[in-house]
Amino acid sequence: MIPFSNLEASSRVWVYAADRTFTASECEAIEQKLQNFTATWTAHDMPLQASAKIVDARLIVLAVNESFHAVSGCGIDKSVQLIKELGATYKVDLFNRMQVLVKKENQLVSYNKATLQAELDAGNVNEHTLVFNPMVQTLGDLEQSIFVPLNRFWMAPQLKFSVQA
Repeated sequence: MIPFSNLEASSRVWVYAADRTFTASECEAIEQKLQNFTATWTAHDMPLQASAKIVDARLIVLAVNESFHAVSGCGIDKSVQLIKELGATYKVDLFNRMQVLVKKENQLVSYNKATLQAELDAGNVNEHTLVFNPMVQTLGDLEQSIFVPLNRFWMAPQLKFSVQA
């Protein structure tokens, strides 16, 4: 595994959001598994320049420098299998694309659309509240917009924001 800082901004990323926060010991064990995986990750028997990390004890990030060697379908399948294994081992759902992770008091809190709308209605979150952006595709995107204001989130058109005077 190479450090994230050594990957190009155009490197492709996959971010998997856990439905709960990992403990410190889980983070340590998962990071070791990620390190072992990325050190041996291949596409068509060619080694990949890859890295991985955990962000905010909730987000597993895999990255590949595709200008070095493109990741193939079978290479992606290997990474998905790893993520499935991590989910089973640690009893977490890493594939719920409908959960919204809101940054509150330096931690990530999970909501679905209905509970997020209830939080908006109650004034506990607003259009400026930062949320995890699952649409990031490159390392550059990850570094610049892993968290976006709720009003720029993909689900924003489906939410009702209160009008502020």
